[in-house]
Amino acid sequence: MSPWLSLVLALLVLGNDCSAAPRPRQPTVVVFPGDLRTDLTNKQLAEEYLYRYGYTQVAELSDDKQSLSRALRVLQKRLSLPETGELDSTTLAAMRAPRCGVPDVGRFQTFEGDLKWHHQNLTYWIQNYSEDLPRNVIDDAFARAFAVWSAVTPLTFTRVYGVEADIIIQFGVREHGDGYPFDGKDGLLAHAFPPGQGIQGDAHFDDEELWSLGKGVVVPTFFGNADGAPCHFPFTFEGRNYSACTTDGRSDGQLWCSTTADYDTDRRFGFCPSERLYTEHGNSDGKPCVFPFTFEGRSYSACTTDGRSDGYRWCATTANYDQDKLYGFCPTRVDTTVTGGNSAGELCVFPFVFLGQEYSTCTRDGRTDGRLWCATTSNFDSDKKWGFCPDQGYSLFLVAAHEFGHALGLDHTSVPEALMYPMYSYTEKPPLHEDDVKGIQHLYGGPRPKPEPRPPTTTPETQPTAPPTVCATVRPSEGPTAGPTGPPSPGPTNAPTAGPTGAPTAGPTDSPTRAPTAGPSVAPTESLDPADNVCNVDIFDAIAEIGNYLHLFKDGRYWRFSEAQGRLVQGPFLIRDKWPALPSKLDSVFEEPQSKKIFFFSGRQVWVYTGATVLGPRRLDKLGFGPEVAQVTGALPRGGGKVLLFSRQNFWRFDAKSQMVDPKSASRVDRTFPGVPTNMHDVFLYRDKAYFCQDRYYWRMNLQNGINQVEEVNYVTYDLLQCPEN
Repeated sequence: MSPWLSLVLALLVLGNDCSAAPRPRQPTVVVFPGDLRTDLTNKQLAEEYLYRYGYTQVAELSDDKQSLSRALRVLQKRLSLPETGELDSTTLAAMRAPRCGVPDVGRFQTFEGDLKWHHQNLTYWIQNYSEDLPRNVIDDAFARAFAVWSAVTPLTFTRVYGVEADIIIQFGVREHGDGYPFDGKDGLLAHAFPPGQGIQGDAHFDDEELWSLGKGVVVPTFFGNADGAPCHFPFTFEGRNYSACTTDGRSDGQLWCSTTADYDTDRRFGFCPSERLYTEHGNSDGKPCVFPFTFEGRSYSACTTDGRSDGYRWCATTANYDQDKLYGFCPTRVDTTVTGGNSAGELCVFPFVFLGQEYSTCTRDGRTDGRLWCATTSNFDSDKKWGFCPDQGYSLFLVAAHEFGHALGLDHTSVPEALMYPMYSYTEKPPLHEDDVKGIQHLYGGPRPKPEPRPPTTTPETQPTAPPTVCATVRPSEGPTAGPTGPPSPGPTNAPTAGPTGAPTAGPTDSPTRAPTAGPSVAPTESLDPADNVCNVDIFDAIAEIGNYLHLFKDGRYWRFSEAQGRLVQGPFLIRDKWPALPSKLDSVFEEPQSKKIFFFSGRQVWVYTGATVLGPRRLDKLGFGPEVAQVTGALPRGGGKVLLFSRQNFWRFDAKSQMVDPKSASRVDRTFPGVPTNMHDVFLYRDKAYFCQDRYYWRMNLQNGINQVEEVNYVTYDLLQCPEN
């Protein structure tokens, strides 16, 4: 038989087999660029977990199966798991579960004292915020978390605004300054320190998590018929599930959502933040975008970052920006903002093409871990740009209530139903278990007795009842010139009756709306308070030369110092009076000499002021910093729009015009600036000389001669400000 005939017969046989019994289609698995995966084996994962959470010491880790088995039994008993001593599936699942970062074993052995507060009126300070939730929602979540504990103890919790607080609350990422780094999304969610001085009592939350109320991103709604209730994700509309706002059912392109799980049954809805509803900041008083619009001769049918160096999405509010120069910034779409991948912070683009197929919602296709993802351009196949879609997130209220238990002195418990169990679980029930109550009352006792009401000694005269006052919620003048035109069919039934109330009083614009003022608008008043005397400040938050004055910042206030005016110190002034968008605690400040833009850094956020106009807050990753940079601790302008930005032991080159760092420029401070302290907390340029501050002292370098050598070490107050030594 001819070999060619044999081949033809073989192919016919294979063809018949395939048609008679088709093989099941195997799912396509794609390698996503930028996808972070762990290469740890199960045993390596277990050893790392056992060490991190206190079950074993490094010296005990070995290839000896008995030592690993003993540690596993301790963990399994502690977490109320089956005590097998084996690395079984139940134990591995527990190790991979999201949890608190406080060790399970050890009772804070590295800290001194009896680990309880010795006063009952505790204070707390929210040092910074996550961008995942509106600030008022974060404030409320923390207040409710403290109320969980005050309801069963005599403790009270009062919010303050400064470092004198007993409990300082902070959002951070990776290495965030306390020596206990976070690990990225999922895994370790937060940690707190036991009662005491300094960092003790503080609570830190991983800002790479999606913080929510436990049921997905919190998206406020406007108009509709739900009285501003947030979106409920997922929701059902016409039998289909939606995990983000949608335009389905509408003919006007307005994004909407259901505020209950089932729109088909409940018919409750609102309109989502959208550039078609309103814009923010800019110069158009909150008017919505007009699509298409013309910019530099090109037509745009969506928000764009073109023409800007800061990455902010904007649009024109008339058909022709080139002619009218009217614009606004597009609202953030938290329901479609991706995390991870290689496009973190970008928006999903729907529809998008993946393996030749079009997708109009997030998908799990192509992945083995079941996580939802989307493309951030219209074609993943050609652009390979993607990120993870928002999930349910973690309840900030529940995690905070757990962490505040640690801040009050509680350790982890072995009761899975208790709030102080180390693993996260969501519940809508009151979070405290009997075990939690027994633990906290062992430290502080039960709640204070409530006073019994006393009957009045005389009968008050009956007062006439006033009719209820009906207040208009929106002024007619605040309505939009054009709004949603009507309900979807058969979607939301009510069209909005009024538009947004307007833009914030200050926001990012391309140029300042008014010229910068020469100084504070309100002169300081004479005060006898020692705290108002700049010479009584030991350590300043930040120091910077702005204009011809040296500015010294501390706890929401600042002083101005000028050698040209006889070493006169003016102040203190309130930061919020001059720069109202800023937080009270700053890490570093600098003024770019050419543009006169002033950069303010606090935590992982930056604000840029041009005169009275502010851009921000923006996250440090928008400047090109990686998650390992928790804060910017100093800046040295070097001319030509170039700046050296410092973060502890390292510094980077920063282009103030493009507002980006060169990630390849990271250098060690001690190699370029020998002799300065490595644990400095502020770096600034004053009169062309570099100052490196540590504690109450400065190390001064002359950078003009090309030789970086320390020429003076002295006190900030006594020598720089010429304060009297008494």
